[in-house]
Amino acid sequence: MDVPLLITTTLESPADAEKLSTLLLQKRLIACAQISGPISSSYWWQGKIVCTDEYLLTMKSDELRYKELEQVIRDSHPYEVPEIIATVITHLSEGYQQWLEEELKR
Repeated sequence: MDVPLLITTTLESPADAEKLSTLLLQKRLIACAQISGPISSSYWWQGKIVCTDEYLLTMKSDELRYKELEQVIRDSHPYEVPEIIATVITHLSEGYQQWLEEELKR
């Protein structure tokens, strides 16, 4: 298997998160996704501190698909500058890793 990744992004509504996760699943760029929230986010934007509720979209994929996955997120995300963070998964149960590999191969 290529290097497994955990990718996260945030969106302003559960509907936006569901739409993006469905698109990425249909394109087989991710094997699964979870939507959490609302979460409270605070950040600098255009010279001001902004506090808002967002929804966290967590996805599992691999490094082989990352560039295309990132491009689809950029093209489809409603934010001007979306958060896209990929973290290498260093440990994975054998059964889950096999499932992940199989789903990403299809």
